[in-house]
Amino acid sequence: MTRGAKRDRPVIKDVARLAGVSAPTVSRYLNGTVNVTEEKRRRIAEAIKELGYEPSVVARALSNREMDAVIVFASKPDMFSTSATNHGVEAAARKRRFLTNIVSLDESDMSSVEARVRMGLSVRPAGVIVYEYGWAGVEALKCLPHDIPTVVVGGGFGDGDYQIINAERDGGRWMTMHLLDLGHETVFHVAWDRQEGDNSRTNGWRDALEERGIEVPEPIVVPSGDLRKAVSAGKVLGRRKDVTAVFAASDEIAIAVMKGLREAGRRVPQEVSVVGFDGMNFDVLWEPPLTSYTQNFHEMGERAFRMLYEQVRAKRAGHEPPQPQVEVVQGKPLLRASDAAPFV
Repeated sequence: MTRGAKRDRPVIKDVARLAGVSAPTVSRYLNGTVNVTEEKRRRIAEAIKELGYEPSVVARALSNREMDAVIVFASKPDMFSTSATNHGVEAAARKRRFLTNIVSLDESDMSSVEARVRMGLSVRPAGVIVYEYGWAGVEALKCLPHDIPTVVVGGGFGDGDYQIINAERDGGRWMTMHLLDLGHETVFHVAWDRQEGDNSRTNGWRDALEERGIEVPEPIVVPSGDLRKAVSAGKVLGRRKDVTAVFAASDEIAIAVMKGLREAGRRVPQEVSVVGFDGMNFDVLWEPPLTSYTQNFHEMGERAFRMLYEQVRAKRAGHEPPQPQVEVVQGKPLLRASDAAPFV
């Protein structure tokens, strides 16, 4: 090569030559579709590192007729749960040299969901992940072809053959039981209006009260995202002297309810205990710091990609798909200072 000449980027044949294997073996190693012996994997990995080889996603898409990429159809894209799950999917996909494309779905325009799904599928992804964090996710599932590898995240049990689900019902039950164990006679609930399926945190609240033989009060339901209505709910509850404990369906709702309680002249937690759900980062900055139940959205995203990848591997190798499976990711309570034994 003469001085100043541009050096060509290494190609798959260069890797194969240096590693002492065939080019198809290198391709199988990169795709992860067929097992490659540990010795060959080591030599290929060393050759890739030495040459600085970077697989061309476009070239591989042309040969495979699909991209080494996954599409995430994300309902409620502005929510913490969606963002954290995205990070988990992307982290797991990066380890397999897959790209992740996020397609946001608009809850306020359900008629646009089908077009967004078509747009996402137009890049010929290897598979898709659908977040059932809202109605748009439910609608997106209806638009998917049956033969594309798919994983559902969230929703109710049985919404997909392959599903990662968070333990919302268990978490709602735990938080309610916690307040009852502190000595509160009952727990009131402020719910959002878009909880569906048997796995909801509202059902967990109901479970706990019924287990203790306590009459279940009517929950106050607020429109999703309307925090002014949640503040109003706090005022309504604050005017009732029999209200000493409130379980809110989310941390945002919990903080709005606390504001309403204060405006009604009630102190938190001295007179009314309030707990939330999701364990968001800003909870510790509130006064008092909010007791909540955290969900491991990052792990849900990682597991979703791994479950999808197993389907993709089987499909590319011409094997039967893995057995349908549902994995439940448990959360954990974060006990802070917004709850206490009832005021005497």
